[in-house]
Amino acid sequence: MAGSIKAIKDVNFQSISTDLTMQKSLLFLAGIFLVANLSAQVSSTRIQKHIQILSSDSLEGRGTGTAGEKLALHYIQSQWKEMGVLPRGDGKGYSQKFTFKSGVHGTGAEGTAYNVVGYIDNKAPNTVVIGAHYDHLGLGNQGSSLDANPQNKIHNGADDNASGVAGVLELARYFQTNKVKESTNFLFICFSGEELGLYGSKFFTEQPTIPLDKFT
Repeated sequence: MAGSIKAIKDVNFQSISTDLTMQKSLLFLAGIFLVANLSAQVSSTRIQKHIQILSSDSLEGRGTGTAGEKLALHYIQSQWKEMGVLPRGDGKGYSQKFTFKSGVHGTGAEGTAYNVVGYIDNKAPNTVVIGAHYDHLGLGNQGSSLDANPQNKIHNGADDNASGVAGVLELARYFQTNKVKESTNFLFICFSGEELGLYGSKFFTEQPTIPLDKFT
């Protein structure tokens, strides 16, 4: 968020081309003020906490379908439940179950994993999707690690993608608690199976919990 604030300070309004229409200028300014407002309200302490928890050794790298990844799933669900974000997974829950093939290039055994899906219903006709994947490389046995000798080493994944998940969680908090009825609904998705080949996002597009034609 510090980068966003710096970017706002560095904007030179005189450099905006004078041939912009008044409408474009107003949209530009609205975007600047939205980022400034969001930056002011999102807690860096909470973001840091999310990243520390999701990338901790106890989650063992959040490999797709592993016990460590399930701990991450439960953490995400608990955050959304605490915020009052609605579940929009299978049935009445937050999780959406799918199958995947483990190992290098899907050559291993079949397993089960879960997307985590939350929803803010503003009774609007369209829905904005905000997502990130929450799985990572686990113990380095699936063939995509940059480590020369990755086997049985915890790949914590703070920046891939615990930080992205932290952003999704705090955006959900912001839109849930800003006391503004936005002009769109919001669907928050934390995908699993990304590192093995986009399994979770592919499954969601095939089995969406909200019709795809409602997305904007």
